[in-house]
Amino acid sequence: MALIREKDSQKLHVKSKLMGESLVSKSFLQSLEEKEPFKVCPYATVIKLGGQSITDYGAKSLLPILQEIVQNAKEHKMIISSGGGTRSRHVYAIAMDLGMPTGIISKLGQSVSEQNALMISTLLSPYNGIKIGHDDLPKLGLYFSQGCIPVIHGMPPYGYWEHLPAQGLLPPIRTDV
Repeated sequence: MALIREKDSQKLHVKSKLMGESLVSKSFLQSLEEKEPFKVCPYATVIKLGGQSITDYGAKSLLPILQEIVQNAKEHKMIISSGGGTRSRHVYAIAMDLGMPTGIISKLGQSVSEQNALMISTLLSPYNGIKIGHDDLPKLGLYFSQGCIPVIHGMPPYGYWEHLPAQGLLPPIRTDV
């Protein structure tokens, strides 16, 4: 990699397509070559266990589904994702009533989804269920090679930097959208 010094400056750049470019320029973005993104685990299927539709009903709803997952885990690589359900909706309502910023509301919803992921991974632990976070996604290949069933909370990783909604305070990117 070549280093290039800016004219009349001490500033150095690494020579690349992005050198000195505004990364938000429409003409620049259109000039970039499109490539197929690298797929970390293309053989894996994500199964979302809805908080309100499944987890909130407790054992009568969740346990039969987890039995199906365990029975199929040897043949199919699955990532189990959890929603927040009724409790996340409750905390959203309280936080919006208090005027909390969207990023805080997003983090509150994430914590409920994480609680559900912890319960699900605990129930799956006798069958190699393991709770993972977003930072663990590069380890999926290792987890699958060891016969694990990864369980992750379903809230996108924006947190405090959640996109602002067009209207109101409710985070636009949640586990249910």
